[in-house]
Amino acid sequence: MKKYGMMFLAVFVALAITLPAFAVEFKYGGLYRLRWQSNNNVRDGKDSDSTVYTPDGTRLDTDDNGNWIDQRLRLYFTFIASERLQLVTKWEVDTQWGDAQSGGDVGADSVNYEMKNVYIDFMIPFTPTRARLGVQGFTAPGVGGWMLDDDFSMARLTTVIDPVTIDVGYIGAKNENVTDEAENIDDWLIAVSYNQGPLAAALTFLYQYGHDEETISALHVDAANLTAWEWLGYGNYVDVIPGYRPIHDNNFFDVGFNIAYEMDWVAAHLNAVFNFGDYDVTGTQTNIITGEERIVYQENTDYDGWMVDAGADFFYQNFTFSIGGFYAAGPDINIDDGWLKIDGSGFRYPNGASHYWSEIMGLGTLDVNVGGTDASDHVMFAGGYNAGDKPSNIWTITAGAAWQALPTTKLTLNYWYIGTPEDVFSDIVYGPNGNLLYVDTDNSIGSELDFYLDQEIVDGLNLRFVAAYLFADDGYTIFNDDDDAYEVGARLQWAF
Repeated sequence: MKKYGMMFLAVFVALAITLPAFAVEFKYGGLYRLRWQSNNNVRDGKDSDSTVYTPDGTRLDTDDNGNWIDQRLRLYFTFIASERLQLVTKWEVDTQWGDAQSGGDVGADSVNYEMKNVYIDFMIPFTPTRARLGVQGFTAPGVGGWMLDDDFSMARLTTVIDPVTIDVGYIGAKNENVTDEAENIDDWLIAVSYNQGPLAAALTFLYQYGHDEETISALHVDAANLTAWEWLGYGNYVDVIPGYRPIHDNNFFDVGFNIAYEMDWVAAHLNAVFNFGDYDVTGTQTNIITGEERIVYQENTDYDGWMVDAGADFFYQNFTFSIGGFYAAGPDINIDDGWLKIDGSGFRYPNGASHYWSEIMGLGTLDVNVGGTDASDHVMFAGGYNAGDKPSNIWTITAGAAWQALPTTKLTLNYWYIGTPEDVFSDIVYGPNGNLLYVDTDNSIGSELDFYLDQEIVDGLNLRFVAAYLFADDGYTIFNDDDDAYEVGARLQWAF
């Protein structure tokens, strides 16, 4: 009997170990996207080679043209024990056709399988709170990409007490050198959102402690070796603090507010984000006329930028009419006897912010090239503003209309006017000997038209055709007589 008892116990233990595995449900899905695009002048604003020289006498080749096809596959696998416990994983493969590194060339072998999300999601017993620990996606309620909209290494607690939701979290934004905290970036946030009936509102607080790190807010890069030309051209004020290095005691605060109202015939929103905090900077600055250098030290330099974004959609039968715009503050920049001066810091973003808007200036549907940045939708020679998904020193007015022509067919046309709150450099001319010949400023980037045709092909497979044109004004680049830019392409997408 003892022998059989031991056999029974062994079988029971084995079943006890294996039964929980049988109790775990498995959920899967994903997304496939294929894009083609062709663009011109979205990088440099010139149709052909210009007679523009850098300070070392080099003539610039300013004729850009981008053409490529890329694709993306995302695979989602979720392991569910119950409503109280699950493990979420998301994986991604990006490929540019013809590119060896991403697996798009002949033969196609490549190591480009990426982890997008892996996190544990569980209810804390006897509370209305869920915990999510790991690499996960997070979007700041209401204000979205104006503050945070990305994947993060994050610990987050979400408490739902209808109609209020409270998120509290920590983000490990950067910790590549575990023996030197000076290069760390640590984030703490709390977001309170309300959603009941037609009204929604949210208030988000973020503190991003950058220690002595220079890349806290997408407005700082290593400025150690940048020339005056690079401050004005290849980089701009939102990418570089001209001549200042390094940054110390970097404390960045963001406060975001959102209110939205939606009924059958209208949906309206108002967003606002305010920067607070300060940092210290030390280093040298170079005179762009004489080449003279001077020591610069600024203590407790403030983050004091702000933005406001408002808009409304009106619904009538098969039509949607939209109107809105945003204002992202910028600095007052000027050259005083060859010294570049900046008054005010402009609106700045924490790491992890990403706000998409128009097609050409705001990255839009066709986004950026997965294979690199040389042909991306981002103005290289901006003279004091930032476009892309982190607009700063930009204000816009937009209006548009969408027509649901058929249950599977939709046409959309949007207009954007894009200006700058503060003047930017619109014409900087260096001679062959590197001497500064002429500087001019402007405050208008141009007008953009974006057209979209959305068509469902079969069983949720959707095709979007995109055509966009920018009527460029003088503020588009630092070159004189900016040329217009265009972008055409298509996106084929299936979420499954």
